[in-house]
Amino acid sequence: MRILQLCKKFPYPPKDGEVIGIWMYSKGFYYHHNQVTILAMNTRKHFSHPELVPNDWKNVADIKSMDVNTNVHFGKMFLNLFGQSCYNIDRFYSSEFEKQLIQILQKQDFDLVQLEGVYLSQYVSVLRKYSKAKIVLRTQNVEFEIWEREAKSGSWLRKKYLQLMAKRMKKFELSMLNLYDGIVPVSKRDAETFSNLGCSIPMQVCEHGVDTQINKSINEINTEEKSVFHIGSMDWRPNLLGLEWFIDNCWPIVLKEIPDAKLYLAGRNFPNSWKEKVIKNVIMVGEVENASAFIQSKQVMICPLHAGSGIRVKLMEGMSFGKAIVSTAIGAEGLPVVNGKNIFIADGNEEFAKCIIQLLSDNELRNSFQTESRKLAEQKFDYRVLVGELLNFYSEINKA
Repeated sequence: MRILQLCKKFPYPPKDGEVIGIWMYSKGFYYHHNQVTILAMNTRKHFSHPELVPNDWKNVADIKSMDVNTNVHFGKMFLNLFGQSCYNIDRFYSSEFEKQLIQILQKQDFDLVQLEGVYLSQYVSVLRKYSKAKIVLRTQNVEFEIWEREAKSGSWLRKKYLQLMAKRMKKFELSMLNLYDGIVPVSKRDAETFSNLGCSIPMQVCEHGVDTQINKSINEINTEEKSVFHIGSMDWRPNLLGLEWFIDNCWPIVLKEIPDAKLYLAGRNFPNSWKEKVIKNVIMVGEVENASAFIQSKQVMICPLHAGSGIRVKLMEGMSFGKAIVSTAIGAEGLPVVNGKNIFIADGNEEFAKCIIQLLSDNELRNSFQTESRKLAEQKFDYRVLVGELLNFYSEINKA
């Protein structure tokens, strides 16, 4: 099968959940003997130098890119208030990107186009005009839900603006819902949401995959004792809001019981205000050169999300390393986890902190969680298995 992936982020380096997820599909398609082409936006916010892509990556896919400025422009954002469209969708339209897409479609025939997120949906009409390929939307989230959840906090003006954007985002998502040939949500919960919203086209749930053959179980001897960590993009607002909640409400409780515990915060694009924070026993690591080594070196992973939907790729990656994890219900949403067996799920301040304290204090409990989380990752999250199942779904769509 000849597959074209359209992406709003350049797929290298794989340092955030979205990019890791995209590349796992590319590797999975290649592993199952498909021809893969990628056309990606190379944005200023997540800019990457294409010449740095390793040769082994080039063997997996023909990677093409177009520089696109998706930065927020306050003048355009203000004028958008008087229109009907969603500004956050509009930011990802580029006439130059569209021209390059047309050129690719005129030169190559594809059997299937996989849109990596709803923001690429505005190119569906171009795909229909210039290609006979089936079009599938792969969704990382139910996007409007993120904005609805974010609109519950902040100033009155911020709430009103986010409520408007959530309303327009929902309108856009619903208007496109049945214009694809298939939808691939990353969780059963998201699939149910789309069905309830009126989706009548074929759907196949496919979680983000991880490479469980590479991510071997951790060696407890090499991990720092009484260490807690979070890793994730720090320019994604739900991550920042979750960490603010955790540091203000949970971390003091942990330190009261375990005074020498340390919290490590890693991820790309730390805001300057965070770099300057001085918080007791909190280390602002920032972007790490080797995410795998960082994850392996710490004991307990946290995912304190209170907004967002979809699947947390970093959480799945943590489980593939056999990490003990504490997450909110939203953080673990959509994953086939069992609270108290392979993860702790807690939403209250004291409950979340208590789970961390238990895992740091009880080696036997922590070892059990590590074993069970690793086992779940091997059974459910390996990209070779997941993509193989997805390709069966794509074959059925192509027959229709």
